[in-house]
Formats: sequence, C-alpha cells, structure tokens
Amino acid sequence: MVELGIVDIREIARVIQKVHKYDFSNFALTSFKYGLEKVIAKNGLLNAENLFRVLTEEPDFFDKFLYDYFVPSTEMFRDPSLWRWLREDYFPNLSDRQFDNFKVWIPQTVSGAELYTICILLKEMNLLDRVKIIATVYSKQSIDYIKSGKYPLKKLETSIENYKRFHGANEFEDYYELVNNEVIRDSSLIDSVEFIHDDIYFTKAPQNVKLILFRNVMIYYNSSFQNIILEKMHESLSAVGNLIVGAKEDIRSTNSVGASFEMVNKNESVFKRKL
Repeated sequence: MVELGIVDIREIARVIQKVHKYDFSNFALTSFKYGLEKVIAKNGLLNAENLFRVLTEEPDFFDKFLYDYFVPSTEMFRDPSLWRWLREDYFPNLSDRQFDNFKVWIPQTVSGAELYTICILLKEMNLLDRVKIIATVYSKQSIDYIKSGKYPLKKLETSIENYKRFHGANEFEDYYELVNNEVIRDSSLIDSVEFIHDDIYFTKAPQNVKLILFRNVMIYYNSSFQNIILEKMHESLSAVGNLIVGAKEDIRSTNSVGASFEMVNKNESVFKRKL
C-alpha cells in the first residue's frame, strides 16, 4: 500500500475542502492518513497525484471516496454485554408513553452492523414496529450496500459468537443466508429504517431522539471536533435521551461539552443528556 507523506495528506485535505466542501482537518492525522491510503489502494490509483486528479476531475468519484474511506469491517453484536443491557435494563424500564415517537439514531452508518444488530434486538423484543430508527450515511453507495444485506464473510464467525454471548432468542442463522459463499442478511429487518444522506457535521441531524448509538467513532477526531459533534448530539437528544459511545471513549474528558452529559452506565459507556 502506498505511503503518503504529510505534504500529500495536507494537500489532499485542501483539495477535498475546496472542491467538495468537506473539512477533514479535524480528523486525527494517523487515521486520516490510513483512510486515504486505503482509498488509493482499493481504487488502484497508485499515488497521491492520481487521487488529486480523480477528486478534482471526476465529481462522481467523491461518493465512492467517502464509501471506501469510511467502510469498516465491524462484527455484529460487538460488545454483547451492551446489547444485553439494552434488552434487560434499558428497554424494559421504559413506559408505554415513552415509546410514543421513540427515535433511535445511528449517526455514522457504514457497514450496517450496528443497524442490523439493533433491529434484531428490537425484533426479538417485539418492539421493532414501535421504534423509529434513523441511520445517517455519508455515501449513497453505503445505502445500496446496507439495503443489499451483504456482509463480509470474514466477520461472520465473530458475529455468531457475539450473538451467542448476547443469548439471543433465536439462532443467528435465522437472520442471514449464504449465497455463493457470500453472507446476505435479512434486509426485511431494515424495511422501516429512515436513511439520511448527510455530511460529517450531521447538518440534517434528527431532533427529539431518545437513543443515539455512536460507538468507536470519536477516537478518530481531534478534541475540537469531538466537542462540535457532542454539541450536535446534545441538541438532537430529547430531554431524557441517552448517548452510547465506545467502551474506550469517555465524553467527560472533552473540554466544554462533556459536562452536559451524565454517566448512566460506566461499563457500557452510556450517558444521559443533562437538562
């Protein structure tokens, strides 16, 4: 894989901001560098100069750039204890009235792993038709991929083991099939999901959200951008809404915004919006 220098990285960021109005300057340098090198390798561009060219001369390429840059290989039911907590503590303690206009928002939906996971959980609790799920994507190609149900075969074994540790009500095999050695998830699970094509600042963020799943994302941002995003999350949450971040992420460490959230579950990194 090509190794980019700091000058190339900064120039690519400048071109993206100038041509496509996307500002990656607040992304951690190491993760931004890795993402760019991944895009170059996946598209056979060989070097930074070719990436400059397609970003400048081929407008349609930018959607693919976003898809290739952000797409991770994430297993489903990652951190099974979190999903057990949602099933055994969080949702059962909600009243019928609280389910009125209940919104779950997944701000960065790329592979669909978290999306399909929450849908399976809700289906097994007979709550899927009572909850509005909103998924934000950066790339239209991501929407097509998620709706196709496709999922990396290399992540299947780990996902099956996670589901077993979650102690699901069914067999994980009930939610996918193998077609020509390819995993195809049951896309009917996400039939009612609302997809929002948005930018990295979540300009179209939904309002009055009861639960936000934004796990293992902020580690890729610098502290300034973390505060910007947390402010957006705070604005989107309802008065008693909850934000779940990654197990290694503690939003209280951010300078100005962390104080506007209260810890609910330390083990699962669940926070509540302060009034």
